[in-house]
Amino acid sequence: MAQPMRPVARHGEVSRERFRQDIYPLRKPAVLKGIDLGTCTTKWTVDYLSQTAGTKEVKIHVSTVPQMDFLSKNFVYRTLPFDVFVRRAAEVKHNEYFISEDEKYYLRSLGEDPRKDIADIRKQFPSLAEDIQIPEYFEKEQFFSSVFRISSAGLQLWTHYDIMDNFLIQITGKKELYCTILEMHHICI
Repeated sequence: MAQPMRPVARHGEVSRERFRQDIYPLRKPAVLKGIDLGTCTTKWTVDYLSQTAGTKEVKIHVSTVPQMDFLSKNFVYRTLPFDVFVRRAAEVKHNEYFISEDEKYYLRSLGEDPRKDIADIRKQFPSLAEDIQIPEYFEKEQFFSSVFRISSAGLQLWTHYDIMDNFLIQITGKKELYCTILEMHHICI
């Protein structure tokens, strides 16, 4: 039986102190709005991302349907230069494609050695990381990873959160979250 949907608290202009005293102790999902995330919110266009991050090869998920499913694995892994991937992810119909002209793309950045390295945008995409200002709600030693994700519009995929505190910082677009673990905080602008 499906869990009933519950509203998620939304907070505007949250200071570090307010977050640590009023929001974090509740250990419930929250949407934090109006946070200064840096120049990524204005700079990150298809052209900018393509030019700035360049031709580094990235491994991506490719699916013919907008509901990617890890259980049935209705996707394939392919490799593209980052600039080509970003342009394809922005398209609805493709002139060049792997499976079909309306395929969907998804990138979840990993470390150079995915089995050992932690995903960290500062290492995998340093030129883009300069554009992001990560809110300092926690001590620097508590920062574990920063997973950089890009997907085609309309893509739906599985979501999981480990049993630790998580922040999802969304720069553009919209995301619906269905959480079963109540130790996640969602930052969006």
